[in-house]
Amino acid sequence: TGGTGSATAPTPSTVLAGTTAYYVSQTTGVCEGPRAVISVTVESTPAAPGVTTPVNYCAGATAVPLTATGTNLLWYTTATGGTGSATAPTPSTNVNTTLSFYVSQSTTLASCEGPRARIDVIINNPLNIFIGNDTTVCQGVSVKFNPVITPPPTSYTWYALDVPNSTIDNPAIVDPLITTVDTSRYVLKANYGVCSLTDTVRINIRWKPIVDAGLSRALCFDRSNGIDSVLLTATLSHVSDPLVPGSSFTYAWTPTDSLTTPGALQTWVHPTKTTRYKITGTSTVAEYGCDFIFADSVKIVVNPIVKAFAGNDTLAVKNAIHQLHGNAMGASVYSWSSPTASVSNPLSPNPTTILNNDANFYLLVKDAIGCEGRDSVFIKVYDGPAYYIPNAFSPNGDGLNDVFRAIPPGIANTVYFRIFNRYGQLVFETNQWLKGWDGTYNGKPSQIGVYVWMVKGVDKDGKSVERKGTVTLIR
Repeated sequence: TGGTGSATAPTPSTVLAGTTAYYVSQTTGVCEGPRAVISVTVESTPAAPGVTTPVNYCAGATAVPLTATGTNLLWYTTATGGTGSATAPTPSTNVNTTLSFYVSQSTTLASCEGPRARIDVIINNPLNIFIGNDTTVCQGVSVKFNPVITPPPTSYTWYALDVPNSTIDNPAIVDPLITTVDTSRYVLKANYGVCSLTDTVRINIRWKPIVDAGLSRALCFDRSNGIDSVLLTATLSHVSDPLVPGSSFTYAWTPTDSLTTPGALQTWVHPTKTTRYKITGTSTVAEYGCDFIFADSVKIVVNPIVKAFAGNDTLAVKNAIHQLHGNAMGASVYSWSSPTASVSNPLSPNPTTILNNDANFYLLVKDAIGCEGRDSVFIKVYDGPAYYIPNAFSPNGDGLNDVFRAIPPGIANTVYFRIFNRYGQLVFETNQWLKGWDGTYNGKPSQIGVYVWMVKGVDKDGKSVERKGTVTLIR
């Protein structure tokens, strides 16, 4: 209200930021209408956005969009001119160069744009690296490379791809000592500022062969029937390349005595005592590419054959229980058999049998390692209990009827067995089972003639058995 109107429209001042109100009316002659208000707001020019520069990338690295701190950002590729973009650019890292980008901020109402801030993007990877050529070495050999890296990097990192990293003695130096355990690729990473580069080298290992002499075994040795034998069988493994085992190696078994082919992987051996046999294999650079010596051993335990005893040939009472008596030192398995009779328990050392006729019994025994022993026993069957006594004998040394004895089937023990000459003189007496008279008296041959005998014993049921009679001595 008030004041003096001007027909000239005012020009607002933009020197200071703020809001100014202007008023305008229209007139007809001397009549003036109401005033309309026009508010003019002058906004402050924004400052340049906050940026971080330079931004460093290695060539080929994955870049991310640039960032700045401000409002209503506009991005440019030139310092002046051009059309700003509200989308932040993503630098390309395909070339080694320095790229410059610009960014400003603007107001919301009048879109007043402030000065542009510059962001430099440096893309560079100056590293060149070469570890060396792939190589082949013998197992257990240590390898050291001398990598060529330009410019000198700020740090190093070695690592193995196929074997434990512990094979590298110091992964943080340019030329560590690598102890080979198997074929593997090794990587060296060189760092230069924010940039890094890697190279890979392969170390091929020529393995040290492994020879296996086989499992220890036991052998049965029978001095009465000669020497038993066993086949020593060694196997070869862990060999590089598809070589035929044995084509590039030499072998030697020791001790060499009792061996048929000591220079082969397999050989027959005829030991007479427990022995440890060692096989040593060798390879040469000329044949295999490496000088190796590899060995293993096997123990052959030699056990004496088991001596079986089925008992002395004996007598049995017909249709009565008779016990067999087997014995063998060190035996763990017993097996009885007979072609004409049966036993109560063939696997028992002392089974029983009932016989109607004379029979042979066979005993097979084995020890813990399978060594065998065999024996047999013949059993003569009589009706009994009784004494069976011949009426003549001929002690002439021909092996037939040379001894006069009382055969006691079913007799538990003999009290006495006595023989008298025709004068009543006692020429022989015994109570031992099946012991007989050989026809001598006081060490001299007795005369041909008739002799009187008496026998007394106790049968298996405890009953007394007595008999007497005569026998004729002939020559």
